Amino acid sequence: MNARAILPPGRRLRILRRPPESILPSSPRPERRDCHGRLMTALLAAAGPGSEIVDSTLTPWCSATFVGAQHGMTLVLNGADASARAALLAARLPEAQLPIPGHVVAELTVDEKRTGPDQARLRLCILTIEAW
Repeated sequence: MNARAILPPGRRLRILRRPPESILPSSPRPERRDCHGRLMTALLAAAGPGSEIVDSTLTPWCSATFVGAQHGMTLVLNGADASARAALLAARLPEAQLPIPGHVVAELTVDEKRTGPDQARLRLCILTIEAW
């Protein structure tokens, strides 16, 4: 639709310009704290000797009230008793309290479990939230 069709004859459309305003936050946001390395250390301590993390990812995450990160890790357990240790660890980890200063493990799930004769792999998905 044309602006001239709306205005009565003899009137012109006038645009008022205001100076730009900068929008400042009400309070400065603290820098994001990363806990990925501490989470890996806590998981290796829970898994015990003969374990290693071969793959890990970190994705920043936030909701309306929380700030945190989503972690994905592949934990490998080696040894003759790897499958038994993996089954025990997979059952224990979702309820485990992992000590990470300044963060809370909100959710931990075992997405995949593969066992072999001398090795077991657990694919973990973890959601951590910054403690205020």
